[in-house]
Amino acid sequence: MTNSPKIRSFLLPLPSFTPSRLRAGLAFLVFCWWLFPPAARAGAESWSFLPAEPLFAPLVGDLREPHEGLVAQTNQSRYEGAIGEAIEILQWHPGDGTHWGWGISGASYIELDSVGNFVYPERISDWYLGVYFSQSAGAFSHRLEYLHVSSHLGDELFSEVQRFVYTRESFRFTTSCEPAPSFRLYGGVGYYPHMAPEDNRFFAHAGAEIYSGFFPMPGGTWGRGYFTYDAKWKGEAGGVLDQTFEAGVQWKWKKDSRPAVRLAVLYYNGNSEYGQFYRQGDSHFGLAAFFDP
Repeated sequence: MTNSPKIRSFLLPLPSFTPSRLRAGLAFLVFCWWLFPPAARAGAESWSFLPAEPLFAPLVGDLREPHEGLVAQTNQSRYEGAIGEAIEILQWHPGDGTHWGWGISGASYIELDSVGNFVYPERISDWYLGVYFSQSAGAFSHRLEYLHVSSHLGDELFSEVQRFVYTRESFRFTTSCEPAPSFRLYGGVGYYPHMAPEDNRFFAHAGAEIYSGFFPMPGGTWGRGYFTYDAKWKGEAGGVLDQTFEAGVQWKWKKDSRPAVRLAVLYYNGNSEYGQFYRQGDSHFGLAAFFDP
């Protein structure tokens, strides 16, 4: 008995353990062993299990950072939804001013069409699953990720568009500098040890976040304006630069609380972030609501 196309469009296949993936996983473990040497671990001062905040703060301007949000593409009558989270499982504080963390992440991103009469068929869905190690000291923080990505056509296009297997396994190292609460810069590089279809395996990532001072909001809450710029260069598809500009208001219960609601206007230009369309150009404006846990 076979699944219907409507059911198959929502299935998330598990990655197969090919030799290239096993080698990549082994290399990741060797690097982590070097990063956390036994001698250093023996002198640990304190540990935190399921800490309240991650050492490497989420990249607010990256639309593929695990988050929860809704985007209405104003010039294409399409809608995007995201649900995801990064969970910091363990932190180590050796007492020398540095902090080390380990966690997992996962997310799903979907795009819907609007065909009238309140009908919104799914065009595509992408799935992300990963593990990461992080470190912070003063104004600097760093994150090393191993990430699996797969992309699947939705109901609307299942019988109309030629499907292909799109998967990515990647290493990405990102470093961040936050000299003040109102300003942050970040950048990093990455490599795909496994990818299908085959293409250029290198990519790079950079961006900035700028925040205003806080101002009072209704109910004793607080808000502040923000602007982000995020750029990704990918060697695939002949080389492409994906750019996201985002401006809006971040709304918090308290100034120092982490949970927030962000209402924003954004502009995206480059190739599609959805794997099945990674060779196709995409340029759109959007009205967005993001929910930061």
